Amino acid sequence: MTEISRLREIISEIDSKLDDKDTVRELVMKSSRTIERLSRQIIQSIHNDEEPRELFNEAFQEISKVKSIVEDYPELYYSGLLRNGFQEIAEAHILWAIKSGNSIMSPKELDITSGSYVLGLGDVVGELRRMVLDKLADGKLNEARKLLLIMEQIKDMLMIFDYPNAVLPVKHKQDIARDLVEKTRGDVTNALINTSLKNKMDELLDCL
Repeated sequence: MTEISRLREIISEIDSKLDDKDTVRELVMKSSRTIERLSRQIIQSIHNDEEPRELFNEAFQEISKVKSIVEDYPELYYSGLLRNGFQEIAEAHILWAIKSGNSIMSPKELDITSGSYVLGLGDVVGELRRMVLDKLADGKLNEARKLLLIMEQIKDMLMIFDYPNAVLPVKHKQDIARDLVEKTRGDVTNALINTSLKNKMDELLDCL
């Protein structure tokens, strides 16, 4: 075999390997979109007081499937292709655990990357704000205050991370969490003041 023939053989092998990797990449992206879609459905079901167990099962099955798909290409697992899907399932799981009182699983237990877990945690703050506003609308001030406390605790946890974006792009999540906590604290404070004023007005009217 001439050197050129050998080189052609090597190039053909490389091309075949890259073609396989590109196919796997497409499957990984599809799985990530599926996990993301299921996670959003889970979050909506949580807000609607619906049971999300079946959706969680589907999402975890998809995560298991994608891990087997990337078995020969582990670099794809950490490449960022799965970040959105993993981030969404982390958000959905943590939100559900907070609402239901179930144990919160770690990234390892969820079979997702640690970075995606932290980013998902950041998005939980926004979902909790949504819950707080619902509680305020229903006049459930004590429940709203409890959720606000959890928001503040999560925000404080996020502030622990101080890394460049190449390691963990969390700064934007930190800024949003800080802003949402401040807005929600203002909403809860105003609701408490309004309730206190109403109670005093009612007392005065009762005295007339």
